[in-house]
Amino acid sequence: MIQAEALQQQPVYTAPWPPFVTGDEEHLGSAERIVQLVLYQMKRSPSWQHIDYYFSFKMAAEGDITAAFPFFKTRERQAQALFSAPLMRVENGMFYSERWHQDISKLAVGRNPALKFGRVAGYSYGQQIDELLPEAKIFSSELLALEALANGDIDLLPISIQVAKHLIRRYMPHKTHEFKVLNQHRAYNNVYLVAPNNASGQAFIEQFDQALATLKAQGLFDEILSSGRMVEGSGFIRLVPAEGFPVVTGYQLTEDGSKQFFVIPQGSRGEVLRWHPVVLKPHDNEQIFDGMMRYSLVQIANGPHAGKQLYIRNMHIEID
Repeated sequence: MIQAEALQQQPVYTAPWPPFVTGDEEHLGSAERIVQLVLYQMKRSPSWQHIDYYFSFKMAAEGDITAAFPFFKTRERQAQALFSAPLMRVENGMFYSERWHQDISKLAVGRNPALKFGRVAGYSYGQQIDELLPEAKIFSSELLALEALANGDIDLLPISIQVAKHLIRRYMPHKTHEFKVLNQHRAYNNVYLVAPNNASGQAFIEQFDQALATLKAQGLFDEILSSGRMVEGSGFIRLVPAEGFPVVTGYQLTEDGSKQFFVIPQGSRGEVLRWHPVVLKPHDNEQIFDGMMRYSLVQIANGPHAGKQLYIRNMHIEID
């Protein structure tokens, strides 16, 4: 183990972008954890500095700071700063609100000049999505942009899919079912750390990339990246009746461990926070139908139980 006193403090600039960057040193996001481990390999310890991405990239490009992350790579940015090897891949998409747009054919990007786009100041979502955007309304945060989308102030919003899901679940759980992604505009893009395009920046990137490659070869990031895919919580669902079970029910645990049951209106929507292991793990045979009777943990998004976390039988869960 590297002794803490042997580590050189390394200022690293970032901003909250959950679940990849949390801004909470006790519960680092996946991108933060990767950068932290790479710096440890370099015998450095991160000193997290939080500032808007627009300014952190500008400061790195102008040589005022050594390192900032995470950024998508574009031709314009490559002309201004040095990029590390990829940290991880993130899925981006074009979100819309089903409340305002039931007919998605009218959302054909490039063929409907009346469409109103939004984007966050200083953000890029990769070359593929950026090139689709005409003039867009600028927002200071992704949450404000999502609120504008929910209110019908804009029609389409490019955003990282896991970031959007996190924000919607936390701040607008009652509207979970309204937000959709245009499948034709999904794209996976790498995110990177950036440094100044000068001699010291070049030296830092070379050391960083070498340490990153070493840790990747050792498989140290496998667990981080698999948890980043949010295997346990896998997207929006609706609750439906099942044969022999026409009423959807769920329960929550009280402080003394007893169960309190609720009747849940069919069609209620939510998100699976934790699947029962029977759903996630492979089995030696097909005699696993009793798994549909097991309970997974669901956060209810709408209806009389909005906001509650309830255990619900798998047979009532339908992917939305």
